[in-house]
Amino acid sequence: MPNSFAYLTLLLWPLISLLLYRKLDTLPATFITIVGGYLILPVKTAIDLPLIPALDKESISAISALLGCIFIKKIKINLLPKNGAEKWLVIIYLLVPILTTLTNTEPVFDGKFWRTGLTFHDAISSTISNYIRLIPFFIGLQVLKECDEQLLLFKYLTIAGLCYSLPILLEIRLSPQLHTWIYGFFPHAFFGQQMREGGFRAVVFLGHGLLVATFITVALASATILWKNRINTFGIPAIIIVLYMMLILLLSKTMGAYFLALILVPAIAWTESAFINHISRAIIAIIILYPLLTMFEIFPQQEIVDFVNNNLNAERSRSLDYRFHNENRLIEHAKEKFLFGWGGWDRNKPWGTVTDGYWIIVFGVSGFIGFIAIFGLALICVISGVKASDKLVDKFEKKILSTHILLVMVIMIDQIPNHSMSGYIWLLIGALLGRSNYIIKKSDMVINPKVTL
Repeated sequence: MPNSFAYLTLLLWPLISLLLYRKLDTLPATFITIVGGYLILPVKTAIDLPLIPALDKESISAISALLGCIFIKKIKINLLPKNGAEKWLVIIYLLVPILTTLTNTEPVFDGKFWRTGLTFHDAISSTISNYIRLIPFFIGLQVLKECDEQLLLFKYLTIAGLCYSLPILLEIRLSPQLHTWIYGFFPHAFFGQQMREGGFRAVVFLGHGLLVATFITVALASATILWKNRINTFGIPAIIIVLYMMLILLLSKTMGAYFLALILVPAIAWTESAFINHISRAIIAIIILYPLLTMFEIFPQQEIVDFVNNNLNAERSRSLDYRFHNENRLIEHAKEKFLFGWGGWDRNKPWGTVTDGYWIIVFGVSGFIGFIAIFGLALICVISGVKASDKLVDKFEKKILSTHILLVMVIMIDQIPNHSMSGYIWLLIGALLGRSNYIIKKSDMVINPKVTL
């Protein structure tokens, strides 16, 4: 169970955040509030108030950032996107819990337990939760517009990765203990999942070694962007930071993160913007096609398992086979409530199944409509980014935007086998759309002076 200090940090974070907004500019204050909250606050700890969803580190950080922008910085944050397909996707995502509730009022037997039917309270609570989840997206959409701000975001991610590498190295050496020492409990049910190749994967304050490895991959990609553009951090040559972050990622012992880094680092370092945009379009196709191919049993799961077993690692092959087995069971269950899903209270999970991929969680809980809304929102941002990239003349700005697009796309690919969606990722996605919309509007102003930014 969480100790008193765990709850105290959650309670104090809004006050710390508001102080940050008073002392710092909007972007660094927002970054520390959302990303810092994700990195250092306790997991599986929440303040449960009546009538509203329990407030955990993600929701407290998001709400704190929103309050700081509105009341301290006096920024007008629209509570919904003003126009475009993103506006309607957000509205659909907020309406889905109501439709899910209306189609799930009956209890369901999961193979061992009866799960309660959904009520009006569940509909309201889930709608509020969905909205809070998107607050970092709304902030990124409206706060980040210029290329300099985009670069600052990548610099902050690099610095955060450097800072976080210290507790990561400590846990790799001593085993994952920091969350237990500071917050009073180990944040995952299976300690053995953090043991790899005779050593340990760090967990720090994220709950699982996979999430740590994913964050380091994002920080490595950000450092590579700075290296490509000859921008040093703390006076340290950018290439030194890239090599150091590669070492940290290697020590994280996570095959999925290696795969993401193998896409990101070479593409950012040595390819042109046009090629990156082509890669991003291909990734969009993968993200859309994978769930459909899997649902219709066309995706070559067994062939991939056999390839990994014969050419890479037998242990990873067994892990992949286990994931596919669980995913197939979850898909069959989700098809029974295809449009709007099963809702919460683990109604989306037959007894004994494990939900790894974010996509199958969304599909099981919110149905195909919910999946289209949430993944479509990310994909719309990428499509807008590619459109904006085509309008840019400056090669430097075009390269920065293209690498941002690629980073978001690779993160979304990670949501197929894993669940790493969090506030900082939604901030990145919103920032991409905010920057893209700003470029497109500036271009339109040249053609039509009546257009305003």
